[in-house]
Amino acid sequence: MKIFYNLSRNKGEPMNALKVFLIGATLMTQPLHAADKLVIHYNRLDKAYAGWNLWVWNDGDKKPGFELPQAGGDAFGVFYELDLDASGLSGKRTGLLPRRGNWADKDAPDRFLEAARQGEVYLVEGDGKAYSSPPAVSTAITGAWFDGSGAVRAAFTRPLDAAYLAAQNFHVRRGTDTWRPAAFAPIGGAYSRAARLAISGFTPDYAALNAGEYRLFSDTLDPVTLLLGDAVYGPEFYSPLEMGLTEVGGHAVLRVFAPYAVKVEALINEKAGEPPSATALELRENGVWEKNFGRPLAGKSYRIRTEQNGQTYVGLDPYARCATGDLEGALIFKDATSVFPGPAFGLEEAVVYEVHLRDLTSDEFSGVKNKRSYLGAAEAGTRHPKFPDVRTGLDHIAELGVNAVHILPFQDFENGDDPGVYNWGYMPVNFNSPEGAYATRPADGSRVTEVKKMIDAFHRKGLKVIMDVVYNHTAETRATTYNFNAAALDYYYRVNPDGTYSNGSGCGNEFRTEAPMARKFLIDSLVYWVKEYKVDGFRFDLMGLIDREAADEIMKALKTVKPDIFVYGEPWKAGASPVDGVQKGSQRGKGYAVFNDDFRDAIKGSVFSIADLGYVQAAQKRDGVKNGIRGAVDNFTDGPLETMNYVSCHDNNTLWDRIDLSVKGESRGHKVAMDKLANAIVLTSQGIPFLHAGEEFLRTKGGEDNSYNLPDSVNRLDWTRKKENMQVFNFYRDLIALRKAHPAFRMKTQDDVRNNLKFYEELGLKIEPPAIAYLLYGDKAGDSWHRILVLINPEKGEHKFALPEGKWLPAFGPAGLVKERGEAAYWHYTAPPLSLSVLRLDI
Repeated sequence: MKIFYNLSRNKGEPMNALKVFLIGATLMTQPLHAADKLVIHYNRLDKAYAGWNLWVWNDGDKKPGFELPQAGGDAFGVFYELDLDASGLSGKRTGLLPRRGNWADKDAPDRFLEAARQGEVYLVEGDGKAYSSPPAVSTAITGAWFDGSGAVRAAFTRPLDAAYLAAQNFHVRRGTDTWRPAAFAPIGGAYSRAARLAISGFTPDYAALNAGEYRLFSDTLDPVTLLLGDAVYGPEFYSPLEMGLTEVGGHAVLRVFAPYAVKVEALINEKAGEPPSATALELRENGVWEKNFGRPLAGKSYRIRTEQNGQTYVGLDPYARCATGDLEGALIFKDATSVFPGPAFGLEEAVVYEVHLRDLTSDEFSGVKNKRSYLGAAEAGTRHPKFPDVRTGLDHIAELGVNAVHILPFQDFENGDDPGVYNWGYMPVNFNSPEGAYATRPADGSRVTEVKKMIDAFHRKGLKVIMDVVYNHTAETRATTYNFNAAALDYYYRVNPDGTYSNGSGCGNEFRTEAPMARKFLIDSLVYWVKEYKVDGFRFDLMGLIDREAADEIMKALKTVKPDIFVYGEPWKAGASPVDGVQKGSQRGKGYAVFNDDFRDAIKGSVFSIADLGYVQAAQKRDGVKNGIRGAVDNFTDGPLETMNYVSCHDNNTLWDRIDLSVKGESRGHKVAMDKLANAIVLTSQGIPFLHAGEEFLRTKGGEDNSYNLPDSVNRLDWTRKKENMQVFNFYRDLIALRKAHPAFRMKTQDDVRNNLKFYEELGLKIEPPAIAYLLYGDKAGDSWHRILVLINPEKGEHKFALPEGKWLPAFGPAGLVKERGEAAYWHYTAPPLSLSVLRLDI
């Protein structure tokens, strides 16, 4: 037998409470194997192993394969013994493929071991995974769902093929009624853990279905209850009604979309500390349950309780507007705090500043009274206590000159409202409620009032407020119910055919934006934030998980309520997903922008490899930089306002850390020049510039590249560092001022860029790579400067640029804006090392 010692323990469990598991005794082949042996177990559905061998090859070195005969049998099936040393496969990427005879048959797909080691692995027919411990090989139905139009989907413990399915005589029963499929097939391949059964004319009664009255049977497998499946995404389960807790004629009305439920209740807490009273909701149409309470409920709190698929679930209303403690309850109250309107300007004028609320004020020298909070972010007039000339917090942002502040997530996220816990907030719980950890009093309605005061303060400083939103996934799991699953189990998440969650977010689930009521929720939620809090725009996390049709509907709805809405997002996913989501190029002409990671990586190297250097460190990737300068109009945009140009953000290293780590041997002077050059390129390029808070004074996180849960000591904006790097700050401030003063750096359309920005190569002027030089036709772009030259020198020595005919005056250089009229340049200009220079034609 095998003995496994489980040394993990729960919090509070003594270390001597070792748990000994005696498992798999019947699967053992022999007591010990030689140190260089790998035992490969193999299981087939039909248990017919005669003639089956194992084809093995060195995939890492691409060497020819060889046949491995059976070494014996056991309760799992048969096993093969591979001598790793003799075969030269120890530590190698190794391919494994069961086959019958000399390729008379094979059990695809290929399986791979990334680094073959002595021990045991387990292969299952039709399954592409090599398991390190024995997987389930008994066959059972794990679930069955009605998907609409007579289709029933069944999931199994292991991959099955059509022949096995055909032998099962599947049928659905309700009482004395029986329905048999006319066809059946594995979903997604010859073998699958899920199958679709086509039953002509099968239209179950949904109430009876939810009550568990339909069952799926077969001749050899245990029956299971048939559940409501993808049919729930049809028109029979959509309602345009206002959801959540609303008010009609002074009376509270609660509507909950609960299409699987047989019972829905509102749990009302009349007074804090007292047990709630349960009030039943009534089933209306299209899966909506409703209750008019006949009275107002202001000052009380509530949750919902449902009975679905034989289980009881308790959680928050997904539409709850003031949740406390993630799950403790949703407060019911009206907040009349007014919010000053946001500034009005076109997208081409935007300069975005990304900041985390705690980072802005947590430093001991921030001069902010209410640190780490909404109110702290709203404080004006703050200064460094030791250096009164150094503005901090909100005043610093205004001083820098940016006009749009992108705030990392402050929708309620998973942390129990604990103000002592640092988190970026990318595990959302309640989308319509502000996060409580930044509020003065997390247990009451302070979060709502104080968010409004913060936005009001930003608006009064001339700053748009952009919410970082995470509608691609939630913190909910099947084991942890917060809200969506309490209302409609699994409805709001993408579910694989076998019943498991799709995980393109890398966080456990994906929000199913293509589901009608999920899409309605998403749009309702966004519109609510615009109307109630007067936010000016949204940055979407992992927009690649939002289907394109949903993205179009989002923009249509938002522009209806706020025509100048500012929307942008990440055009990628974190993993495999079935959704056809937003990606670079799919935003063309849609009214929103996406991040340009190509430009980012061309300027300072790939975020995935510190050894990969970019243009500012190694004078390489010149073409990628030129593409970015043109607003990606030659790549993936219909115009420059569809690209967000940046070199760093909250993810990965700060710009300064990236440069510092990637060119360790360089002098500090060169590193500072590289930093300044990186964002000089961004802020003079076509497109919308985006700055990571603190870049303007060489922000560092001590080399940490993923600080989402690290303490304030790592993440804070160090305001003393601003004093130490004031020249860098002034340079950034001048850059922003240059951009804001001159429309030639912020053209609106693709035609504008193509007609009014010409690289030296297009003009027939001499240029020596890796330098970049281009001419802007300022007068045609509405600029007061008739002609503008931008000269970029990424080398560590001076570079002599040829100049077009005329008298050229330096306007911007390594020290920032040229304040005094200097000596004009004719025919050539010598640019300092690692610099961007702007010259204007004197006419």
